[in-house]
Amino acid sequence: MINVGINQASAVLRAPYGIFQTSPDAKALMQSLMLEVIALAQKINIDLTPKDLDAWDKVLSALSPMGKTSMLQDIEAGRKTEVEIFGGKVVAMGAKYQVMTPVNETILRIIKVIESNEA
Repeated sequence: MINVGINQASAVLRAPYGIFQTSPDAKALMQSLMLEVIALAQKINIDLTPKDLDAWDKVLSALSPMGKTSMLQDIEAGRKTEVEIFGGKVVAMGAKYQVMTPVNETILRIIKVIESNEA
């Protein structure tokens, strides 16, 4: 859930942790990605709930504002990212379990375009 949210959102926004600590819009994007993971987890009986977002928020608030996710570092370096194991997996599982994943689908496409233009 955490990697799907913060890694993908930071990659498309090209934003360090500080943006997610201060921007309600950046945080909402990250949480939207995570909520789709929670919906999938509930569908397949994995104990993950919206309360887990609160636990992550405490961790996020303690991170260095200038710190960057690995996916953002990959984007900045022009490398392929882990998007297939994050967003790609969420989208595939959504299709399999009939759970809508429109945010992950959109972010997956955006990151693939970024990767293809920077290769």
